[in-house]
Parts: sequence; structure tokens; C-alpha cells
Amino acid sequence: MNRLILLGNGFDLAHGMKTGYNDFILWYLKCRFQIAYDDHQYQDELISLKRDWLNETLQFGNTINGVSEYIDYYYKNGFNDLLSNRDLTIYSTNYRPFFKVELKSIFLKRLLLNCNSATWVDIENEYYEELKRILESKHEENKFKELSELNLTLKVLINCLSEYLKTINNIPTIKGYLSIFEEEILKDDIATIELAENILPINTKVLNFNYTSTIQNYLVKKAPHFSKFSADVNYIHGRLSDDKNPLIFGFGDELDEFYLRMEHEKTKGFLDYIKSFWYFKTSNYHDLIRFIDSDDFQIFILGHSCGLSDRTMLNMIFEHQNCKSIKIFYHKHDERTNFTHLTQEISKHFRNKGEMRKKIVSFDRSSPMPQI
Repeated sequence: MNRLILLGNGFDLAHGMKTGYNDFILWYLKCRFQIAYDDHQYQDELISLKRDWLNETLQFGNTINGVSEYIDYYYKNGFNDLLSNRDLTIYSTNYRPFFKVELKSIFLKRLLLNCNSATWVDIENEYYEELKRILESKHEENKFKELSELNLTLKVLINCLSEYLKTINNIPTIKGYLSIFEEEILKDDIATIELAENILPINTKVLNFNYTSTIQNYLVKKAPHFSKFSADVNYIHGRLSDDKNPLIFGFGDELDEFYLRMEHEKTKGFLDYIKSFWYFKTSNYHDLIRFIDSDDFQIFILGHSCGLSDRTMLNMIFEHQNCKSIKIFYHKHDERTNFTHLTQEISKHFRNKGEMRKKIVSFDRSSPMPQI
């Protein structure tokens, strides 16, 4: 019996890495606004900025000092005023904005309006919502223009995301993960077949949905907490700085009714960032299929949200006849966990709910993810 470990962004976040989409968007804004501050203007395919106060320092009382705090202020209070070029109101005092902002992308505007310190924006899901909006449009002549703009925005954001992730380094290791990676397949975690005793997995495959190489720190002898853990890592969505394994970013729910309509649309562009067509660029997907076809397997979920953006793949894995158990390592904050939420997300990938109930390991037999 084998083990398949699904690694998502929560694994990187548990290591203290700022790899969330909000972190990326804040970095993008701070970098671009800093250029505009230094050079008095900045523009790219998505945004145009002009420094409005040419001879003054960016400072508003004791609240805002510099570009980073300027962006953080709007992140906390909402980016709507920034995008509308409205005055700032700080402790009942009005200040005119330091920059004139012009967005060239409707999609970037949507992302920014949904991005704040209280909520996490999901770029891939927001992209799919924009696709659906364009699909429903009654103005056929505008569809191609809107799709072209949307896909250009996503292309630029993917390049910027790659640039941002390369700035993250000094990734630590956490001893608790080696205990997880080395764990036996426990007979009481399997309800679909009967095991006489706990067994070690014959083979372990890490299906890494991240672009980063955090997992590699646990596979080298020089790791601080080196063990006998070994696994083959499949960078299913690409890997940073690897031209032969480019980043895959977009949406992957071919079971959705809107996707079926997109397939029949005459307007080109709806399928440009549907993940399935990007999987053909490498042999990673076929490698995954060979693994799950080869023997029974148990799944470990570590930091993957199991959202709809990977629905086609997850449905194939979860409902595969060789999948015998799904064990969730949940996020715990204070006394709250996301275990129930993850089970709800996983259920969306099952057509057969009876099989789902047989495969998901119960909460009392599950564990929280170690955090740095």
C-alpha cells in the first residue's frame, strides 16, 4: 500500500512563509508605488501611477510614514478609496491622496476590492468568476475584448507571482513534520479494507501544488532533523525557476456547468487558463495517474484547501478505486480548527457521498499541522 501526500499553500504558511495571495498583492502594490514615489510615475500593463505631491515627503501625522505604511493603511481600511483617488480621513483630518491611481484592468480592480486584512482573496476563483461573468454577457462583440484583457492580466500576475516567490528564502524545517512523513499507515485509519496491522507505505509520492521547494528540506541529509523519510516529489503545478516545468495557474473545474458552456463558446479565450490544457506541457499528470493506478493508497492532506480550482484532479484522486483513506492534517488556531470546513470542501469532489464517508478519517484520529 502506498501513500500520496497532497501539499498545499498551508504547508508553506505553516513554515512562516508569506505565500498567500494577499501577501503577493501587497508586495506588488508596495513595489510599484515605491517606484512611482522615487521616479514620480510608474506604469505597466495593469496600473498607472503618478506621484501627486512632487516635492513633499509621504507622511501623514504619526500614522503613515512611507510607501509601505501608505499601502498598509488602505489594506486595513479597504482599497476602494485608493482606487477612487479620494481623500484620506485620519482621526477626523482629511488629506488628499499622495498618488493618482489609474487601473487598466477590471480584474485587478476586482482583486483589490476583495483584498483586505479581514479576508483572503483567491485569485484563481476570482478569475473563474470573471470568466462566468463574461460568458453571461449579452454583448457578444465585447466578449473577445474582455477575455483578452482578463487573460493578459492573469499572465502578468503569474509572472509577478513568480518574481515575488523568488524573494522568499531561508526556509526552516519543523521537526513535527518528519513524524508525519514517517508515520505508518494505521490499520484503524482504513475502513474500506482490513489491515491486520499497521504497515509502512511501500512508496510515497508528494503531490506538491506549491511552486516552492519547501518539501525538499525534508529530503536531504543536511536537514537539521534528518530521518529515513524518502519520497518522490511531483511538482504538479510547476516549479520556480524551472523552464521545463512552468507554473500552472488558472482554474481546474471541468465538472462545472459553466465550463461545459465555455467549451461550446465560439469566442476564443475561455479555455486559455483552464489547468487541464497546461498539464499537457509536462508528464507530471501521467506520472500521477501511474502512481494511483499502481496500488492501493492512503492520502495525507497537508495545507491544501481542496477548493474547486483543482476539482477535476481531486475528483479523479479521491474517487479512484485504489484510494482507501483520506487523512486530514488540519489548521488549529486557539481552540478552533478548519477540519469541518475541509471535509465540506472534500465532499464537493465526490459524486458518491457514501464512498466519501468511508474514506475520510475522523477528527478524533486526525492531528493539527505543526506550525513554526
